[in-house]
Amino acid sequence: MYGRYTQDLGTFAKDEAARLRLQQENGEGGTPQPRRPSELLEYTQGRCAPCRVCALQCQRFLISKVGEDWVFLILLGLVMALVSWAMDFAIATCLQAQKWMYGGLDTNVLLQYLAWVTYPTVLITFSAGFTQILAPQAVGSGIPEMKTILRGVVLKEYLTLKTFVAKVIGLTCALGSGMPLGKEGPFVHIASMCAALLSRFLSLFGGIYKNEARNIEMLAAACAVGVGCCFAAPIGGVLFSIEVTSTFFAVRNYWRGFFAATFSAFIFRVLAVWNKDEGTSGRVGGTGLPPPGPADTPRPAPPETITALFKTRFRLDFPFDLQELPAFAVIGIASGFGGALFVYLNRKIVQFMRRQKTINRFLMKKRLLFPALVTLLISTLTFPPGFGQFMAGQLTQKDTLVTLFDNQTWAKQGVSDEFEYLGILEAWRHPRSNVFVTLVVFILMKFWMSALATTIPVPCGAFMPVFVIGAAFGRLVGESMAAWFPDGIHTDSNTYRIVPGGYAVVGAAALSGAVTHTVSTAVIVFELTGQISHILPVMIAVILANAVAQSLQPSLYDSIIRIKKLPYLPELGWGHHEKYNVRVEDIMVRDIHYVTLNCKYRDLQHVLHSTKMKSLPLVESAESMILLGSIERAQVGALLCHQLSPQRRLQALRQKALAEDGHRLSEASICFQISTEASSGAHAAPRKPLKPALKRVPSSLAETPQGDTADHTGIALKSLFCANTAAEPTE
Repeated sequence: MYGRYTQDLGTFAKDEAARLRLQQENGEGGTPQPRRPSELLEYTQGRCAPCRVCALQCQRFLISKVGEDWVFLILLGLVMALVSWAMDFAIATCLQAQKWMYGGLDTNVLLQYLAWVTYPTVLITFSAGFTQILAPQAVGSGIPEMKTILRGVVLKEYLTLKTFVAKVIGLTCALGSGMPLGKEGPFVHIASMCAALLSRFLSLFGGIYKNEARNIEMLAAACAVGVGCCFAAPIGGVLFSIEVTSTFFAVRNYWRGFFAATFSAFIFRVLAVWNKDEGTSGRVGGTGLPPPGPADTPRPAPPETITALFKTRFRLDFPFDLQELPAFAVIGIASGFGGALFVYLNRKIVQFMRRQKTINRFLMKKRLLFPALVTLLISTLTFPPGFGQFMAGQLTQKDTLVTLFDNQTWAKQGVSDEFEYLGILEAWRHPRSNVFVTLVVFILMKFWMSALATTIPVPCGAFMPVFVIGAAFGRLVGESMAAWFPDGIHTDSNTYRIVPGGYAVVGAAALSGAVTHTVSTAVIVFELTGQISHILPVMIAVILANAVAQSLQPSLYDSIIRIKKLPYLPELGWGHHEKYNVRVEDIMVRDIHYVTLNCKYRDLQHVLHSTKMKSLPLVESAESMILLGSIERAQVGALLCHQLSPQRRLQALRQKALAEDGHRLSEASICFQISTEASSGAHAAPRKPLKPALKRVPSSLAETPQGDTADHTGIALKSLFCANTAAEPTE
């Protein structure tokens, strides 16, 4: 209804304007002469005038027929797909450079360690410094700020070009370092900035999206684009953006989000195919390993086409048994506790750094020291020849997810030698321990590393690290089930082996959903893997994880909002629903100092000295008490200082002196008489002539209040002196 009526109103307005114009031309007499619009006059000069006029008319025809929203959303999706692909290419290049440096120094372990540690430290330090210098608003995820902006709060400098550049470059360097950081949250912020910049800088949309409501609609669609082009998951991206950024969602924005996210994801995957990236990284394990069982025969290489980002090949005829559902439920409940613990740990780390005054003061002076130390610690622990050999330290996040989603069983009956590790799967094998120890160490270490790394002042998110940890936990449960039931679960006469990769998918969706308090992570998982066979266990685990996590802790984004003290009213948690009955009058402060329209300087000073409120209410008068708005305390102080500055006082004196120039000619005779009497006397009483002159002050001065008599006396003396000097030639 909204779109149809606004369109009808616009058509009616155009028709009515054309009718009035035609009527006016006919009323002037004669037949109406066709004339060019005034906007086209500047294009009618020069050699290429017809071409420019034709191009402008085609542009207007396209906008009028296609619609502004469609063109805007296409541009938004295209730009974000290009940005996402370029960033992924740069990040992959940085990670490949680190592997090349590490592999080239295999003759010396010390040089390998220095290269492994120095490379990410330099990148993280550069990212922190560049972001801090150019735009400190680019630090962090960006989703908490977008939640606040979509609620109607204006946050300065969060949607500017400087913040966009700082966010893109800083995020590329941060993810290229190999730290356990994510790109999903920052991409929501980047897409929102891209939408704001498009609507601001393109003259095509300059007058359309100045309306605040339309701007909010485009920002809501941009949040969906950010998730959609990050994971190539348009449906999950739209649902995730709705769950994360808004409590109230206008259904009329639904098609905008879906269209822009789908177009962006399509372009993103087409660019990946064009870059020859689909044939290798999109397949399971990146090693070309076929699924087990009768399908062990070699397969030809699949043709290059658009596939899922982490393509899985689980069996479709019998993906899981109903007797495995309790194991999936255990994954969901445990993920709920784990998600709440992750949010709690992340918040406690930030609060600890802020409460320790000595550490906080030292780190404020050395802003780049904290990210460098954290990166040094994490890089040291993940060094492959060192402790990293027990936690697959040499794998990137993408390679880790690919291996965890592998549909082969790594360990049978707890013996790791029964499975032949090939390619990047070799990182999970250790000669002195089995795969269970490696997975447990990986989960425990990555858990606190990710919680610590997300506190670094660089553009980063927490979705992907949590996603990887959840996949590892699900893989651990799946491998345990495969060890307990080595021959699978018997159903009738058929025997189906347990697929640990399915458990990894369930764990990834459950833990990420618990941390973000969303259910749409299930849909994101389906689009990431390209299979919907585990829809029932994924939904069960995600719902149970959300139920547990929401009863214990707020979501990660609400926790960051509380830490940053953003003006956002969060939802009430479980067990606090009786507070919905609390009224505003029960908690409001009634004795508030206010400012009226007719207040004086003394009243303003009294208000400023008697209250410490940052914002002062402005009312019409003390009798009516009609609220007109509010003004910030600092703004009132600045206005008072500006109005009472020495420059303003001198300017006021000059204006009053100039206003008296009209009275000087009439007072010239009086001054002449005074000077004559003074010269005829023998300089007896030089002060007597001042009395009649002071009495003859201008009427404007006589009408002023008595409170300013001292200033007016000085002005009168000054005017008397000026009148005497001006009257000297007359004398």
